[in-house]
Amino acid sequence: MAEIRPTMTDDDVMDFVANGYVVLDEMVGADFNERCRNLKQGPAKETVGSPDFIREVLLHPRLAGVIRSLLGPNFLMPTGGHHHLIDQPVSGQDWHSDGISGLGYEINELQCYYYPQDVNIEDGPTMILPGSHCRAVNRDALAHYGDLAGQLSLVVKAGTVAITRYGIWHRAGPKLNYKPRSMIKFSYFRNSDPRQRDWLIESEEIPAYRDRPAAPYTSGVESYRDLRRRIHTWNWLCGLSEEESMAHDRWRPAYETGTQPVEEVVLQ
Repeated sequence: MAEIRPTMTDDDVMDFVANGYVVLDEMVGADFNERCRNLKQGPAKETVGSPDFIREVLLHPRLAGVIRSLLGPNFLMPTGGHHHLIDQPVSGQDWHSDGISGLGYEINELQCYYYPQDVNIEDGPTMILPGSHCRAVNRDALAHYGDLAGQLSLVVKAGTVAITRYGIWHRAGPKLNYKPRSMIKFSYFRNSDPRQRDWLIESEEIPAYRDRPAAPYTSGVESYRDLRRRIHTWNWLCGLSEEESMAHDRWRPAYETGTQPVEEVVLQ
């Protein structure tokens, strides 16, 4: 197999750490899209595990380059997936996360959505909430939320693949027609903890995390908590030890810096 080259930069990875998603527009070719539109609803193990799907989708250089950047060189490939097909009007889904939302700061699984046809707003597009991927919440409570500030509808062209951090909040939007709307979902997994930056290295010195704008749905306190989560994730992805992370973290409050073990304190 040819070497899989990373495609993301420091800034690209910082964007993902903050937002929890990447969209690759019109990645898959028209002929293969046409083949995938005719699948039955339900498990898609035979399709996702097929040589053609591996070549045209799973190991496409644009997709594999992002996966390689975020999960390292020895990531685990999906051998199955699920085909979500909606072919009639529906009111949409409740907000939910497929995993345990807020479980850890690490990036160990990337869940992907592949759309083999154009998806317009009236087709019931997938909706995601950027930045929600590390936010712990009661799943039953989450289902009661309606529209949220900052939500994003994935209105995309055929062949587009969206890559998300597992646990991001999402739902199917309202569908207003009988046009089939197809989406094939599959996941990649990390196989080992990062020891270094696995993406394109622009300088030997590891840059400190540069924060992104606060999510529209957060208060000042919550946006600071988000910042803490993002710094933790960035430092972990860079392979920094806990001690290195503390020295590398310019955002830590003053009372958390300049510490030493109590047994080393000597009073004059």
